[in-house]
Order: sequence, then C-alpha cells, then structure tokens
Amino acid sequence: MENENVIQWGWEKGNPSNMRSKEHQAFLIQEYNKNRPEKDHVKDMAELNRALLTNEVKHLGMRSVTITERRVYHKVGKVTIELPKDLPLDRTMEWLENNTQKWGQELDNQFNTSELEFGTGVDDVPYMNEPQADRETRYDVNGERYGGHL
Repeated sequence: MENENVIQWGWEKGNPSNMRSKEHQAFLIQEYNKNRPEKDHVKDMAELNRALLTNEVKHLGMRSVTITERRVYHKVGKVTIELPKDLPLDRTMEWLENNTQKWGQELDNQFNTSELEFGTGVDDVPYMNEPQADRETRYDVNGERYGGHL
C-alpha cells in the first residue's frame, strides 16, 4: 500500500538537492514550533535556520544542568530552670521574658552540643507548630498542664 501523503523532498521533481519541498518545510517548522511558547515560533525556513544556528547548534554534544536542593535541618535545645514558687501560672511567660539571663546562655550552650536532625522538627517536638518560623521557643511548666510560646 502506497502512502499518497508522503513528504516530498524536492529532488523527485527535479529541484536542486539542497531545496526542501513546501510540505517538508512546513513539517520542519511545525516540529520546531511544537512545545515552544508562541513568542519563540518561527514562520519560514529563514527564521528556522537562524533559530537553529542561534539556539540549537550551541547545544551540540553535551549540555549541562544545575540541580538545586534545599534541605532543612533543626536542632533542639532544652534547659530546666526553677521558677519562684509563688509565681502565678499566667505570669510565667512574662517572668521568663524578664529573666532571660537565667536560661538564655544555657539554652545557647545546648544548641552548640545538640545534633542536627533532618526536617523542621515541627512534628517531632510536642507543641512546636510554626513551620515557617526561623526559630520557635516555648516553655512548659513541669507538673502542670501549662505552657506556651515565648
């Protein structure tokens, strides 16, 4: 069975061997334009040749690709300090904020020695729930069901 719609290369009709038929030119242009944005489409063989020389020939042989990955790690530091016995629970955060000298440096020291763990730590550490934050500090009063973020 013979296909009547085969691409005509041009030489069958006595044209010079370096000329392509209109059908073949249309095919090449269509193939080049496929999967390209409209602004990069070519309309004729002159544009196709320029595009190939400008964009495609530079990629003969090997091309390179850059792979970028961001990995998130976290550290957890914990310190336990004594609170004044007569401090009401609802004043704990205020007291901690006013007394960072009693726990801040020790917490920094804990970070220096703690190990890096993969991930944000949000799901690993109870009540840590701010995945977008650079850091998250909270307190939990031992023996009470009371705590919060600083």
